[in-house]
Amino acid sequence: MRQKILIIVSAVFAYFAMLFVSSAKINVIKKIKPTPKKVIHKESPYEKYGYNINAGLLKYKNKLKNTSTQKVRIYCIGESNTRGEYSSDEINKSWVGVMKSSLQNQFGNAGEGFISIYEGALPSGTKPRWKLGTGWSVFGASKEFTSNVGGFGGCFGISNKSISPATLVFTGTSLDLLYSKAKDGGTAVAAIDGKKVGSIDCLGETESFSHKVSYSGLTNTRHTLVITPNKTSNIFIEGAIASSSTTGIEVDKIAISSKTASYFTTDTTKKIWNVLPKPDLVLLSFGINEAGRGISVQAYKESMINLVSYWNERGSDVCLVSNQMPAETWTTNWSAYVMSLYEIADAYNTGVIDIYKAYYKDYITAQKEGLFGMAKNDYSGGSGTNTAHPSDKGYKYIGDIIYGNLQ
Repeated sequence: MRQKILIIVSAVFAYFAMLFVSSAKINVIKKIKPTPKKVIHKESPYEKYGYNINAGLLKYKNKLKNTSTQKVRIYCIGESNTRGEYSSDEINKSWVGVMKSSLQNQFGNAGEGFISIYEGALPSGTKPRWKLGTGWSVFGASKEFTSNVGGFGGCFGISNKSISPATLVFTGTSLDLLYSKAKDGGTAVAAIDGKKVGSIDCLGETESFSHKVSYSGLTNTRHTLVITPNKTSNIFIEGAIASSSTTGIEVDKIAISSKTASYFTTDTTKKIWNVLPKPDLVLLSFGINEAGRGISVQAYKESMINLVSYWNERGSDVCLVSNQMPAETWTTNWSAYVMSLYEIADAYNTGVIDIYKAYYKDYITAQKEGLFGMAKNDYSGGSGTNTAHPSDKGYKYIGDIIYGNLQ
């Protein structure tokens, strides 16, 4: 009997021991079960230079979430700072190039975007993609013009009855060639990588702009487009839009040195822009030339409002990008020009990215930090003597700031 009781007690003990061990295992499993990680938005150190970004750029920010299935277009409209003048590589090291590369790395690369014929009027040190043959010139590139002469990018190349070709080196799977028409226009043959792909006809009863011919089915590599006039009549080329994908980010740079905001406010300009797809976001950057020429803050503000209103009516979000403060030989009233951008932002719900603030609100301090460029036509991208334009370091800084607010 005693032996039976011991057996029963032992069995009960074993049962509870097993129950204890099993419970302990469950508790251990519960303890080591990984907890879901919280997704924390890492704030860009450059967001402090943005104003009204989320509200003013709401449509753009929402569309940015779906770049895997659609294209997001950004226009950068401005003057020499937007162009990237005095950088060592205007395509890649201008602030537009830096911003574009960062956005495309994150959201997808839709292609090179608009390549203005204006590049063909620039020195070789700027590394232009367009090369114009003997006799060609670019109408609108000169600083003497005060209103837009026509063309999507604000200017157009003219063959001047030369049969010398215009050549573009680009990367992409498709290309839209933009050209103009006039009474003295003629025809030209277009070839890509040595193979004829078609022709363009620049003859028209009246002057008209941004006619388009498209070439597709290319491999996503570097290509060479050659446009050769057929005879001694004029060919008018505005530029080309190179695409690599129907998804991701496309950035189109419309920038000409020495221009003011008023250059792009004409009815002619708006009619030209109307025929092309609207951008999701427009970056407007002017002020340096207004200040340098003594144009009043009020007149500058009115021109900027004109541009903001146009793009808002088109359904595009707008962000105003102030330039850095130049030396006092340009202006002693720079803060007033910048303040007018904040006033526009409040009245028209635009964003502002304040490069004036990012450049310490002081030319001398920024210059000592290496943010300004070298002397005229020195494309080393160094820093030291230019009183208005950034160095490579300065453009990189600006590009990172803008990207930090647009991502």
